Amino acid sequence: MFFKQKDLHIDQLDDNSSREVLAYGDQLMNARIFFKKGLDPETAIPVHNHPHVQTTYVLKGSFKFIIKYPDHDDIQVVKAGDGIYFPAQLFHGCIPLEDDSQLLDSFTPIRVDFLQA
Repeated sequence: MFFKQKDLHIDQLDDNSSREVLAYGDQLMNARIFFKKGLDPETAIPVHNHPHVQTTYVLKGSFKFIIKYPDHDDIQVVKAGDGIYFPAQLFHGCIPLEDDSQLLDSFTPIRVDFLQA
């Protein structure tokens, strides 16, 4: 299946962020997440978890990520070119640190909720 740029749709998530599902199949999905502004905890992706395995690649800008393990929190600043792996059910969240920051997220299995937006 082909996903051409002219056919892709951007979903507005809130005042600061939007999401574009780039490609998906039965078990794998890629999505690009856009952030208009940074440096404000109100613009954050709240700490959450989900049953999907996730990788995140920073396309543009930088982010402060928090990963909550049972015995400690890991807080890291990542920038363009850095990647992160999240096992299923791991609590995580982030704050964009720069305006116009972007992430490329991959999920397995796919995020059906992203297709219903």
